[in-house]
This record gives sequence, C-alpha cells and structure tokens, in this order.
Amino acid sequence: MRTHLYLALMFVCLLTLNAAAQTSKAAASYSQRGFEKFQKGDLNGAIRDFDAAIALDPQGFAAYSNRGAARLGKGDLDGAIRDFNKALEFNPRLAEAYNNRGNARLARGDIEGALADYTRAVKIKPSYADALYNRANIKRDHGDLAGAIKDYTAALNSNPRSVEAYNNRGNARYANGDIGGAVSDYTKAIEINPRTAFIYNGRGNALVVDSKLDRAIADYSKALELDPEFAEAYANRGLALLAQGKTLEAERDIERSLSLMPALKAALEARINKVKREIAAKH
Repeated sequence: MRTHLYLALMFVCLLTLNAAAQTSKAAASYSQRGFEKFQKGDLNGAIRDFDAAIALDPQGFAAYSNRGAARLGKGDLDGAIRDFNKALEFNPRLAEAYNNRGNARLARGDIEGALADYTRAVKIKPSYADALYNRANIKRDHGDLAGAIKDYTAALNSNPRSVEAYNNRGNARYANGDIGGAVSDYTKAIEINPRTAFIYNGRGNALVVDSKLDRAIADYSKALELDPEFAEAYANRGLALLAQGKTLEAERDIERSLSLMPALKAALEARINKVKREIAAKH
C-alpha cells in the first residue's frame, strides 16, 4: 500500500519596509532564498540560509518552520521537531508546523502524537488538504476505514488533482468492501496520471473481485508495461489467467513473479489453491 506524506513550507514574501526594519528585511531575504533552495532539493543550502535568517530574527517563526521541514527532509527528526516546536512557540496557529511535526512524529513511531498534530492542523485550517490526507493515512492503517474515507474526501474537495488521495481512498474503499467506489477512485487517479503502475495493479485487483477478469488482466498488463519488474502484478495477472483456465500463461507469470520476489511464494501458493478450489466448485 503506497503512502506519501505531505510537507509544507511557509513562503516568505519580501515587503517594502522602512529603515527601522532593515534587519527583518535581510532575514526575510535569507528565508526566501532558503525556500527557493528547498524547492530545488538543496536542503543543506536551505538550512544555511534559514540559519542566517534566524540569527537575524530569532523570533521568525517561518524560518524555524521551514528549517524544520528541511531537517525533516534530511532525516534529522529531533532537529526538525525542535524547530517546529520553536515555530509554534512564536505562532501557535501555524498549521503547516503542526502538519510537518506530525510527519516527524510519525517517522519516529509516535502515532498518537502524529494524529494529534494533524488534527490540530485541521482544526486551525479545516480545508487543509495535506493534513487531512496525512491523518487519513493513519486512520486507514489502523482500521478506521470510514474515518479515512471521510478525510480523503475532504482532502480531495480542497485538492481534486491529488493522485495519492484518490489512490489511497480507493485502497480504503476496497478494504471496506466498496468495490465500485474503489474502481472509480483508481480510474480517477489514472485519468490524472496514467503513468503509475501500482494504481493499475490496484484497479486490477478490484476488477477481479467484481469478476471482470479481462479488464483486470488488461490493467495488470499495463502495470507491467510501466514497470516490467513489478512482481505483484505478475502474480496477480497469473492468478487471473489461471481463473480463466489459461494455465500455461498463468504459470509463466507466476514463475516470473517468484523469480523477482521469492518471498511471495507462501502467500501465492495459498492464493493459487484458492483459485483452483473455486474452479473446481464451478464444475
């Protein structure tokens, strides 16, 4: 199940300031340059610029929040959390800092802390798509499928082009038994980005449950066109072909899947036996 966490930065606009505010103007200049470096992937350069901004303006909450995001991007979880705490000390209504601190807490395994931070971010900004999406992922992963679907839906109302939110809502709907809703979500995700292999695989799985094997096989084949080493897609296509009685083709796919991922063997054997029992029951 694919999950992507959203980070957010505070953009610092350079304003026309009077002579008494030249220090703040210089700090804002460093902050803006750090923001631009972050956007380009230069995390070390961004941190240096945010350091300079904070040295000039020790109460600049945006620079603390943005430096925290850069530190989080580098895997410095403790440093990131310290920066988010400092940003929130100066601006306790900074939703972006709560969202990003939630990401850092989640990476440390603090599920309750992450959930609390995402919830606080949503309380401050009820239409905050990133925090809604991140909170939905936690709810889905811990069995609250209805709550996850509600949050994914709210996130999509704010950001209707989010491939990840459609895909993950599709996963939650699939797990909740809403196969039609899952197919609809995967289809929407594919319309937005038709080059993502695992979404075709997910829709294929839903189509199998809906007894639409030809369409499922077409989706697995598309997934493999996009990612020729996608072991699960080979396994799933093999099972669908086996259900159609195409034994030789099925065996080739299953062998290929196991050559790519031997760890699938036990689970795949159980699924093969299940398909064979279903075939025997029809006869």
